[in-house]
Amino acid sequence: MYFNPVAQLPSRVTSFLQYSLLVLLSSLCYFFTRRGQFVFDDSVAVVKNVDVTNCNTTWQTLMQHDFWGANLTDKNSHKSFRPLTVLTFQQEVRLFGLDATQMKTTNWMLHTLIGVLLPRFFQVVSWRRRRRFGKQWRMEYWAAVLFVVHPIHTEAVSGIVGRAELLATVGFVLAVMIYGRLLKDRATLVEHVVVLTTVFILTATSVLCKETGITILATCAIIDILKHINLKHPIHTFLSNKPLIIRTSILFTLTCVLIYARLSVQNFASPQFRDKDNIVAFSHGPTKFLSQNYLYCLNLWLLLCPDWLSFDWALESIPLVKSFRDYRVTFIVIFYVFLVALLVRSRHQPRALTGLALMIIPFLPASGIIRVGFVIAERVLYIPSLGFCYLVSYGFTKLYEKLDIRWVRIAIGTGFLLLIITFVLRTVQRSAEWATEHSLFRSGLRVVPNNAKVHYNIAKLATDQGDKATAFKFYHQALDLYPEYEVAHMNLGNLYSDAKDYRRALRHLQKAIKYHEDFHTAWMNLGIVHAALKNHKEALVSYHRAMKTKKHYPNCMFNLGNLYNDMGNHTLALATWNETVRQDPKHVKAWNNMINVYDNANMNEQVLEVTARGLKHLPNNPNLLAARAIALAKLGNFLDAEHIYSDLIARHPDEEKYLQNMGVLYHRWRKLDQAERMYRKALKINPHSEMARNNLSKLLASRQKTSN
Repeated sequence: MYFNPVAQLPSRVTSFLQYSLLVLLSSLCYFFTRRGQFVFDDSVAVVKNVDVTNCNTTWQTLMQHDFWGANLTDKNSHKSFRPLTVLTFQQEVRLFGLDATQMKTTNWMLHTLIGVLLPRFFQVVSWRRRRRFGKQWRMEYWAAVLFVVHPIHTEAVSGIVGRAELLATVGFVLAVMIYGRLLKDRATLVEHVVVLTTVFILTATSVLCKETGITILATCAIIDILKHINLKHPIHTFLSNKPLIIRTSILFTLTCVLIYARLSVQNFASPQFRDKDNIVAFSHGPTKFLSQNYLYCLNLWLLLCPDWLSFDWALESIPLVKSFRDYRVTFIVIFYVFLVALLVRSRHQPRALTGLALMIIPFLPASGIIRVGFVIAERVLYIPSLGFCYLVSYGFTKLYEKLDIRWVRIAIGTGFLLLIITFVLRTVQRSAEWATEHSLFRSGLRVVPNNAKVHYNIAKLATDQGDKATAFKFYHQALDLYPEYEVAHMNLGNLYSDAKDYRRALRHLQKAIKYHEDFHTAWMNLGIVHAALKNHKEALVSYHRAMKTKKHYPNCMFNLGNLYNDMGNHTLALATWNETVRQDPKHVKAWNNMINVYDNANMNEQVLEVTARGLKHLPNNPNLLAARAIALAKLGNFLDAEHIYSDLIARHPDEEKYLQNMGVLYHRWRKLDQAERMYRKALKINPHSEMARNNLSKLLASRQKTSN
């Protein structure tokens, strides 16, 4: 757009100001709202992902796991293979710890970097020669400004898992910029080899960050074709351009190589999504055709008017379009009329067609061609929005150039400025909503009130915060909206179980299993409820069914051990808990239960053996150390017991129980002065400790009796 308020400044100064504005706008949108929590998918992909939190996870392991930490060959894996993205999370944890603000800051920096690269990127796709922006505030620059502030990007920037999108986009932008060297008419053979090799490496790197990177080579090919063909005679000019044919053939071949390599990593197995993840993908016939096309309309609407934004669009957020009589078919018709009109109007305008290509090609992986696990995901529009911003800026520029009337140009410029300001304000608001799960989940109620998953997430968060009244309310609302929501049934059953309402707990847990037969967690929780009701036979069946569904299941094995213990079969209980700690050596409760059984049987040697094994995996665990000290004291090894208690007291000076136990040790050891001192210290921390008071009374009474 040719309004140039800094035309009198030197070009270098002007360029500096223009790039500074991009950084400033990005900062206004995200920098001041980056403080927050891990929200939504961040919890699974980062906080609970051992590949991220265990900084010793090797590259070989990352290459075998999906984005969520599951094995790629697992039938339940989503097959989202993004090891480079996971590696960036891991290295951040290594350097800064598990810090949400730091990770959000990194995302903001990546978004800012992309914004700074875009003016040059848009110059390349417009086939303009490189020049300083100080000479003219060109259309490409305003496209970059629009991209930086567009609210559709909030999920990718403010949601930490959006890092995958950002890293893939960096590779996308750099690859296209480098490929731009081949858009010259006289690129040498050496240039071709170097550029194509570099672009291929960048594409492969981008694919290792996010699957959408696979579209880079096709994008380069389309830009190349549009640059070198005559749109009035496209086929003839393409077939007569041998270098163009060779380049596009190479790009096609390299794309096939990458697709083959990517699929081979997951053994060519498809991810097993469920219908509640994407009801459109599981529909058939006209319903699928109409619903999928309606989603295209909604994606475009989110780019045009990014007010209707939600963290999730699953389940019944968008009802299926089941009939041609559905009023939403009107929007599909309008969408295609608009698209066809745009294509016809732009059929001889390569820059407009390039903008459309930048929108459509990166969107193809999410377009329903292959089955995906989402209905709409705002983050997947991050790369396609490059084309959208380019087209909007191109349209404003054309209007500005064509309407050579001063007040009209002022109106156009003012309108574009107001659009930027509106987008900034909306992005700031939306990024603030992404700061906490409470604000994020509540924001979904406004946009998709019929989405059971929104209600479910509010209930789950309320459960974690101890607000059971809110949890009950929203779990029931989620089930009213989607009665087959098995996870909501399970969690509601767990709430009723905690409230000792086992009748309702059984009903909801059985429904969870009815709707998802292999739901191992629901089977285990059903076993826990049966065990609480002393239905031992049913509990055994439930636990064994859970472990049949999930082979490596230490928590279920632990609960099975508890059941055997309740049944009085201590031998089986001990064997089961031993299997638990074999599967999970850091299962503290299993170690403690074994110790309790041996301690109750006064088998102190076995207590020492169990604690010795446990401390190899849980060094300095206070419960294991205290149990070991008690066993040593019972065996008369007071010196070693004293050493353990001294260490515990030094590390936990405010823990009354260790002072009290030390007092008991000295009492048995007949070191009565030290025992009295420990009891009094314990009472100083907790004056209401009955045990410390009774032990002190016994000590004083025995001392008085001795003196008499």
